Amino acid sequence: NYSTHPATENLGPIGSQKEGVIGLIVHDTMAFTIEGTPLGLLDVQCWARDAEEFGKKHQRKQRSIEEKESYKWLRSFHSVAQAQSHCPNTMLVSMGDREADIYELFHLASQDPKGPQLLVRAEQDRLLEDGQEHLWSAVAAQPVVGIQEIHVPRRGPLPARIACQQVRFAEVVLKPPKGKSQYGPLKLCAVLAQETGTPQGIA
Repeated sequence: NYSTHPATENLGPIGSQKEGVIGLIVHDTMAFTIEGTPLGLLDVQCWARDAEEFGKKHQRKQRSIEEKESYKWLRSFHSVAQAQSHCPNTMLVSMGDREADIYELFHLASQDPKGPQLLVRAEQDRLLEDGQEHLWSAVAAQPVVGIQEIHVPRRGPLPARIACQQVRFAEVVLKPPKGKSQYGPLKLCAVLAQETGTPQGIA
């Protein structure tokens, strides 16, 4: 956020409004061990949004993935894949939040069986290959395969607690979205982790 430097050139909007908050966008790919020890950055992307392009989100379906900001996730995966090629005896997992729920990214990750794994938090209740059932209901219908206990630290007035979540999974085949039929159906594993017995007043 460089809003306090309005005379600085080559900055762009970083908020939800065209005018106002200005700065640069940074998307980094950080490597960690499974214990949570940071190992360093595998990739850093930095750019300024074009103010003239602001508000044209409705045109995104007419643009290729390479022309969208969301391509940052595919570039990030390429960086993890490059690291994976140097570590054939180590499993690398590229992780993304809901913003990474991108069909092109799923397709990219499925191309090389020796490449890194991909774990993304789902945002879209995607249609399955049969054209009738949807992802979330299909996974929710599966039997519980395990219970995981998670320590939730204290947050303000809310005391620390142990949360119990039920885990379900299913192998599914996704139907490509409209305009992306060239990628074909994709087989992947979907996991549902859902807390049970949530105390009253906790969202």
